[in-house]
Amino acid sequence: MTVPAHTPRARRPRVPRWVAQLGRSGVPEAVTASLIFIYNEAFPSLTWDRSVTGAALDFLICLFAGMAGRWPRLGTAGVAVCLVLFVTATPELSTTVFVMLVPLVSTGAHGRTHLRDLSPPVYFVLAVAKTIPFNETISDQVQTVIIWAGLIGLAWGTGRTVHRLRREGEEQAELRTKALRGQRRSIARDLHDTVSYATTTMIMRAEQIKLRHPDDPQLAEDLDFIIATGRRSVRDLRGMMETLRRNDPELDLEQATPWRLLTVSDVIQERRAELASHGLTLEVSAGAELDELPNSVRETLAKLVVEATSNMVKHAGKGPCRLIIEVHDNMLEAVFTNPLRPGVPGGDAHAGLGLVGAAERVRALGGELEATAASGTWILRAQLPVGE
Repeated sequence: MTVPAHTPRARRPRVPRWVAQLGRSGVPEAVTASLIFIYNEAFPSLTWDRSVTGAALDFLICLFAGMAGRWPRLGTAGVAVCLVLFVTATPELSTTVFVMLVPLVSTGAHGRTHLRDLSPPVYFVLAVAKTIPFNETISDQVQTVIIWAGLIGLAWGTGRTVHRLRREGEEQAELRTKALRGQRRSIARDLHDTVSYATTTMIMRAEQIKLRHPDDPQLAEDLDFIIATGRRSVRDLRGMMETLRRNDPELDLEQATPWRLLTVSDVIQERRAELASHGLTLEVSAGAELDELPNSVRETLAKLVVEATSNMVKHAGKGPCRLIIEVHDNMLEAVFTNPLRPGVPGGDAHAGLGLVGAAERVRALGGELEATAASGTWILRAQLPVGE
């Protein structure tokens, strides 16, 4: 069976990068405040005849609002002072009063909870005191209060939402980093166990051959070279693993992974029972003695079975799931297929971190992992060299 090469990809983060960066650089606040000031200056007909004091306050309130992104406390306090001066020092009113919404959004996006929760009531009282029409009807006054409450509440909620989305994005990135680190620790443990064991076995076998043929100097010289190279390889491998251990304190080379404690056949039976508990059937066809494969191949295959069947539980639709394992030309081929659940996008259906780690394991052994969706069926195909 041949399927197009398609390496499983990690899921894209739900939060856009521009949302995650909003409020950090201070540029959005400065640009917004500048645009409001320019708009106010470009349309003087929207304002009353301004005095020098009014023009200065327009400039200052926009200046402090633009600073709120970089210096939240200074910007928020400066806007509040300008609003007080608007109320007490000048009867004028201009569109620059709406710039007070900028620090409300900015402090929320920064996650500065004290400023975010303290400034809205202060701004609300000052805005109402400046704009409420005391000589108009009560309904007009109530309408003014409702409008300012809505605008300030919207700005407060927007800032809080941006901060929440940014925090979720950071948490997702941190969880992904931890998961990938865990995958690499597991690969390092596997390399330590399988390569060390295989190399040590090779050295012991070479020493036994040397003892059986003491009269062949050429053979003894070749075996001595093999033995010395093997011992040097084991020493270098342990040195590299010790370096990894020092750089990553959580790396425990003695820790056993769950599938290492079971044979491949046991893992398959366990996963078949797990699928059955979710109403899924796993049909297995194995044309090889799985538990007689090399250690590295067995562990990688067991890991692949665990991850592939876990994704079947999450994404498989109605119909049988299949696992076909064959060995030919010193190459093991494992093919997993399952029908896709309606509404699940085929390209990203099984692109979890587990399969990313499984793909790294397969490639580390010189194999290949391919995944694709065709005609409503998900196909995962792995090839692993098993040696002579």
